Amino acid sequence: MKIKRYDLVKIITNDFILHGKVHLILFIAIIISASCVVITVYKTRQLIIQEENLILKKQKKKNEWRNLIIEKNALSIPLHNPKK
Repeated sequence: MKIKRYDLVKIITNDFILHGKVHLILFIAIIISASCVVITVYKTRQLIIQEENLILKKQKKKNEWRNLIIEKNALSIPLHNPKK
């Protein structure tokens, strides 16, 4: 008794070609739209990280500016010299 083997990939492919053209088109559309979602999420995360880095740089520059203003004000105050 010989066991008959079926090629499952070939059967599914033939079924899609003969009976499931609409299903195949929808499957391809789903794969493309899912890929677009993944790419969009990845780019959005990159932009959020970039924005956070820019906010940190801005805060650092503000602190540096405040320190420079404080230093300028401290250096511009004349010292009281009682001997004169």
